[in-house]
Amino acid sequence: MPAPTSPRLAELRRQFGLRLRDVREGQGLSQERLGELAEVDRKTINRIENGMYSPRLDNVFQIADALDIPIKELFTVRGASPNE
Repeated sequence: MPAPTSPRLAELRRQFGLRLRDVREGQGLSQERLGELAEVDRKTINRIENGMYSPRLDNVFQIADALDIPIKELFTVRGASPNE
């Protein structure tokens, strides 16, 4: 059985998911369409956006490519200081 997720990791997942949702919605894409473009299941996109799933690095690359953005854009949290 996997170890429980620490509160810090859970918060980072949540922030990543919110950022993904912001970018996706900003481009006018549905979860289903992003999934198609990234070759990732829509349910996976939903779980990532809701902070319930930590995506594999390969999925992050595919999602960034599908959104046509640099990978670092998915890790940019509004209002965060550069050292966070």
